[in-house]
Amino acid sequence: MKRSLLTLALVAAVSGVAMAHQDHPSTDGVLVVGNEYSFNALQPLPAGWTRLTFSNTGKELHHVQIARLPDGMSAQAFMAELGSKGDAALAAVEFVGGVGAVAPGMTATSYVNLDKPGLYVELCLLPDQKGVPHVAHGMVRTFEVTAAAAHAHDAAPKADKMVTLEDYGINLPKDITAGPQVWQLDNKGPEPHEMTVFKLLPGKTVDDLMHSLSDPQAAPAGVPLGGMQALSKGRSGFIELNLERGDYVLLCAIPSPLHQGKPHVALGMIRPFSVK
Repeated sequence: MKRSLLTLALVAAVSGVAMAHQDHPSTDGVLVVGNEYSFNALQPLPAGWTRLTFSNTGKELHHVQIARLPDGMSAQAFMAELGSKGDAALAAVEFVGGVGAVAPGMTATSYVNLDKPGLYVELCLLPDQKGVPHVAHGMVRTFEVTAAAAHAHDAAPKADKMVTLEDYGINLPKDITAGPQVWQLDNKGPEPHEMTVFKLLPGKTVDDLMHSLSDPQAAPAGVPLGGMQALSKGRSGFIELNLERGDYVLLCAIPSPLHQGKPHVALGMIRPFSVK
C-alpha cells in the first residue's frame, strides 16, 4: 500500500506538539510497544478477536498495521519482497486492522479479528522526516496465528457506536458523548480504509488541520489519538476511545489507485465532530 506525502506531512505536523505520558495500558489482551524503529515480538496467538494495545515509547509518530500474508509465503520471502518492491509488496496481503497513528508517549487500543490461522505481519508504514518509511528501518515483525481452541468464544466487544467506512466517506452517528466508549468500524468500500482520530488543539479548525497536514512547516493543529489501521473490503474492527470535550476530526489518508494516488481524505473521507 503506497503511502502519500500526506503521511509525511502528518509526521512533521505533530512533531512540535508536547505530549504528556499516559498511564501504562491494561495488560488485558496483547501489548505492542513501538519506538525508533522496532516492535516487540508477538508470541503465537489463537485465531479470533484480539484486543491490541499499542504503546508509542519513541519520539516519533508510530502506528501498528496488522496484515495476513498469503498462504505459503514465508517470513523470509515477505521480507525479500518488501526489500525489492517496497510498498508494492503489500498488494498481496490482507489488512485486518491495527492501531492508528499515536503521538509519542501515548497509547491506544483496538480489536482486530485474526480469523484465519497463518502468518501475520505487524509493521509501521509512516515515514521519518526524510521520507523513509519506518518499515524500511526494520519496524516490521511477523507472528503466527494458530487454530482456535475448541472451547474458544467470540471475544468481540459490545459496540456503543457503529461507524461505516466507504469509498469515500465516514458515516458517523450523531450525538457523540464524552467518556469511555467502543466504536465498531465496518469497511463497506472496495478499497482498504483506515480511520485516524485527531483531537483539534484549542482554537484550531478543520482547515487548520488540513493545512498542517499538507505543509510540514505549518504549526500543528491536532493530536493523533490512534484509531483503526487499514481494513480490507468487508472487514470490521473495534476501537476504544475515552473522549473529552472538544473538537475532533476523523480521516483516512490511504491513497486511491483509482484516482492517481490521491489520499482518500482528498476524496471526501474526512469527518469532523464535537463532544460537548
